[in-house]
Amino acid sequence: MSDVGFGKEDTGLDDVNSVGFYSWVVPENKVYGDQVIADIFGVSDQELAAGAPIERVIRYINEGDRQRVARAIHDAIVTGCAYQESYRVTHPDGRRIDVAANGRCLRDAEGVPYIYTGTVTVQSAAAAVAATDPLETHCRAALGLATKRRQMLAARYLTSALNVLGK
Repeated sequence: MSDVGFGKEDTGLDDVNSVGFYSWVVPENKVYGDQVIADIFGVSDQELAAGAPIERVIRYINEGDRQRVARAIHDAIVTGCAYQESYRVTHPDGRRIDVAANGRCLRDAEGVPYIYTGTVTVQSAAAAVAATDPLETHCRAALGLATKRRQMLAARYLTSALNVLGK
């Protein structure tokens, strides 16, 4: 991959909603991706240009998310259904990166899983937690209703609850 226009400072991973694109040739176990994917997963551009093994790409997914993500990827390969997961990556440099990933495993002419392609979007920490924390999701929805109905005491309590949750 060329570095022209894609220097480390230009990846925008500190920005919300940076999107990386990848393709994984399943039978060959080779993942190809852009610089955003390289930076999220701590893999060099050269490795992704040559096709990195999936194990190398996903190794920094947080321990608590890894089994769930692996199961969802497996299910997408077996069923051909869309994959969509939110999880955290701890980059080798110590950064914690919240992402939302989606993809689908396409099949060859014989119906054998062949190429798995999709995107990984960098999220803000709050958006990633909201996507996976049903308590926060419900509190935010209730806060919206309380505010809309001008129930200020309820809104105050819900705001306090969200503050306790660290949101």
